[in-house]
Amino acid sequence: MKSKNYIPQNTNDIEAVEQLKHLPFESVRADVPALLEWLQDGHWEVAEGIAKYLIPHVNEIAKELLFVLKTEDSVWKYSVICILIGRSQHKLSLGIIEALRRIAEHPSKIDAEDTVDDAAKDILANEFLCG
Repeated sequence: MKSKNYIPQNTNDIEAVEQLKHLPFESVRADVPALLEWLQDGHWEVAEGIAKYLIPHVNEIAKELLFVLKTEDSVWKYSVICILIGRSQHKLSLGIIEALRRIAEHPSKIDAEDTVDDAAKDILANEFLCG
């Protein structure tokens, strides 16, 4: 089995992110769920690099993003919304827009406390992403 040295082993594993940058998306597609786990906190050193790698593929990974947006982990949702979804270079898929609308209009108590609903509202107000 090939080593997956592009999946971080810890929050400071920048070397793994450097490996990831040089790989075609198709070769890591199956590992998107594992990569998204490293966006559970946008302050982790590996988060920014992984997000930058995934930004062009936001709509391709909609299924995995919807999984995150349906969790109860408000910090993970906030991070994914702010450093990944909100920086998409393409109009968002209808599924992602609907998930953001659900968070914006009917946030859980913890989502409201952690301003996940506000982050979702900011993206929904973006004509380029949601228009």
